[in-house]
Amino acid sequence: MTIKGLRAGLSLLLLAAGDAYGSIAGQRSLVELEQSADLIVVGAASGGVQSGTALSFTLQVDRLVKGDPAVARTLIAVDWASVDRSGPPALGPPQVSGNGLWFVKRSSSGWELLPAISGEPFSETYIPEPPGAISSAYAYTPATALSDKVASEIAAALEAADGGGGKLAGLYYLLDELHSPVIQLLYRRMSTSASPHQKILGLSGLIRGGSAVALSAVLEIASSLDAYPLESGVLFNAIRNEFRSTDPASVETLGKIASTTGRSQLLREAAARALVAIHTQQALPYLAALLDDPDLRGEGVGGLASFANGLPVQTAADVPSLRYLQRPPSAPYMNKATIENFALGSGAAANDTRVSFWKAWWQQNRAALGY
Repeated sequence: MTIKGLRAGLSLLLLAAGDAYGSIAGQRSLVELEQSADLIVVGAASGGVQSGTALSFTLQVDRLVKGDPAVARTLIAVDWASVDRSGPPALGPPQVSGNGLWFVKRSSSGWELLPAISGEPFSETYIPEPPGAISSAYAYTPATALSDKVASEIAAALEAADGGGGKLAGLYYLLDELHSPVIQLLYRRMSTSASPHQKILGLSGLIRGGSAVALSAVLEIASSLDAYPLESGVLFNAIRNEFRSTDPASVETLGKIASTTGRSQLLREAAARALVAIHTQQALPYLAALLDDPDLRGEGVGGLASFANGLPVQTAADVPSLRYLQRPPSAPYMNKATIENFALGSGAAANDTRVSFWKAWWQQNRAALGY
């Protein structure tokens, strides 16, 4: 998935979960941070001297991830050019503290902090980690690839923080761009956790990777999802915008989720949107059933219309170019009427005539389609 796609996913995540996500949209690309930083360390911050918009503090380096080995186990002075010091001056020296993963760049005056999240406050300029040695599950050696080192540190941080909460929720999209096997290890471990927070987030990561097994596991916890809106927002986004496995078992599971009332409406909607994007022949009975659902009939229209008009499976990579809306020159079920009654999104459910058309289309063609 592209950086643009990742940021689009974060925007959708914010829309799904509301204000509970705080500053997720300001999360910076981990690949960009990894490449831009001259020094990546795990350590503890202390001190703090403010001069205008700049804040200087001391960083005790405990573990070196990238950079000059000479700084390991030493104290370094770091400057942070804060983006917002327009408020009234604080009384006394600024309170600077925190242990975690820091990204630092060389400057003319020494070391300059690259905030892990663009914006304020200071507590969001780094990724928190517990002090001490890294968890044995994520231990690495100096010879380990840099992306795997970064992934290991963040995975350890997320697991130690019981999933990370709103502050770190955006990392679950940015981690995937590292393309590290450590991330899949994190998702597998979390998906079997006794903690609902971790379990939901672990399943979300596996689902983004196309795991039908993880999608089936969602059925087992569907009744509890509304109790965890933040983590469930990540899960719903994974199903809605990322899960595109077209095998019959996956399509059947999506159909069961979308068609079963009494479950989270956001979960049902996410599964229905995935069916619209996939719109294979196996998906058609579930999409047709949605035509009678007042909340999801628009998805039924969109999915049947996409199939009949021969549109490709919609993936996140296709969204910027709108390739998923490009009709082929011909398709077995495409004709003037199917083109005229094509619709996606909220407008698909607004026209009763269009809904009636696709109900009739399904009845006319279901036998030829094997139903």
